[in-house]
Amino acid sequence: MLCPACRTPAIETDVACRQCGFSLEAADRAFGIPPRLTPPLADLTGVLGAFERKRALRVIHQVERRFPQLTVAAVLTEVPAQAPLSAYAFWLFNRGQLTSAVEKGGDNRLVMLLIDTGAAQAVTMPGYGLEPFVQETRLQSCLQAARQALLRGQYGQAIEAFTRELDRQLSEVCQMIPKQFGLVEDRQWLDSTADDESALEPAESLY
Repeated sequence: MLCPACRTPAIETDVACRQCGFSLEAADRAFGIPPRLTPPLADLTGVLGAFERKRALRVIHQVERRFPQLTVAAVLTEVPAQAPLSAYAFWLFNRGQLTSAVEKGGDNRLVMLLIDTGAAQAVTMPGYGLEPFVQETRLQSCLQAARQALLRGQYGQAIEAFTRELDRQLSEVCQMIPKQFGLVEDRQWLDSTADDESALEPAESLY
């Protein structure tokens, strides 16, 4: 994992970043009392209309039905001007009560999309349970998919685009995982009757 403040490699068990000293306690002092967020969609700025909200929720629910181990949360808020976006997202991810108390460490499979409506920018953060499977490049592709809608201020469409691309990326991951963990035989070209002595001719007959 990377420190959300300085982006240098960090160790999960460290209390604070060894490079810049960032910690959740430091974020508490800087950002104050965290808002209580209600997944899957917390619109703290009230920018979404009822129709936009309904469409975004429908897309999120579709992805969560396809991947029942997954939780998706979209948060719309105005990030304080002095706050690094990634650090603020890390703070909300851990302090916003988006997941239950038992969903910690490897059991946390939340993907949070934070949209800063004041600056029309966004960042995403996965739980530790997803980090081994969903690389940062895949999440960046999700953000890229939402970019144009975000720049137009169409935040509901940005959430939809992000979530649909997340669906696509996760589908690719699911196809790759069995082979990565040795659960699929690489030599799939072998005939299932290979055990039968009559299935293969002597080697010299092949040339």
